[in-house]
Amino acid sequence: MTLMAAERVTRRFGAVAALEDVSLAIGRREIVAIVGESGSGKSTLLNVMSGRLAPDAGRVMYDSGAGLAPIAAGGEAALLDLQRRRWGFVAQEPRLALRMNVSAGGNIGERLMVAGARNYGAIRAAAARWLETVEIDPARIDELPRGFSGGMLQRLQIAATLVTEPELVFMDEPTGGLDVSVQARILDLVRGLVRRLGVAVLLVTHDIGVARLLADRIVVMRQGRIVETGLADQVLDDPQHEYTQLLVASVLPA
Repeated sequence: MTLMAAERVTRRFGAVAALEDVSLAIGRREIVAIVGESGSGKSTLLNVMSGRLAPDAGRVMYDSGAGLAPIAAGGEAALLDLQRRRWGFVAQEPRLALRMNVSAGGNIGERLMVAGARNYGAIRAAAARWLETVEIDPARIDELPRGFSGGMLQRLQIAATLVTEPELVFMDEPTGGLDVSVQARILDLVRGLVRRLGVAVLLVTHDIGVARLLADRIVVMRQGRIVETGLADQVLDDPQHEYTQLLVASVLPA
């Protein structure tokens, strides 16, 4: 069953077409990875589908329980409610997503409060459980994130995103800039959590290894268009488009 769909979406920045007539659907509990070199349009598509950018043409649809409907139909207030309650967003740079002057527990608890939680004890207990879930010592619940390593900051962002168990999570290069060993731990963590929670994920990455590890389906973009899509193993083991073949062979730069 389709949870979200982009229908013939176009987005331009001046004379440059970042997206050109792009259509993409995501099923419930499905993990979809968008791959492509820098400038392919993958991050623009993620931002349009998450409501952070408005398309110049086309529309983005979401099923909130009564069938697919345009996310723009209810206005800004309805879109904000979707972003706060039903969706989550994991950015490449957690320092831009977290409140660095608020405690680790506060960053997690704030999302719960936005979703309607009001009992302080329950919020704090949930924050402690999620810190442990993402492999951060719950004893650090009152510490400020500025004392955390890059990997810990990303795990904290993941906890703050998943604490409300959203239906859909957008991830923009969630392991970019981290050491290889730290990347592996975070990817294992993400894979386990999203499968356990039954979360649908739309993931942007330039790393084929990340896509292979996490994704059910892969979408390959080039110059603002989708050039190939299919099951992850199918696309990576038997790519059909010559661009995908080059990408899989790591000939193209990231």
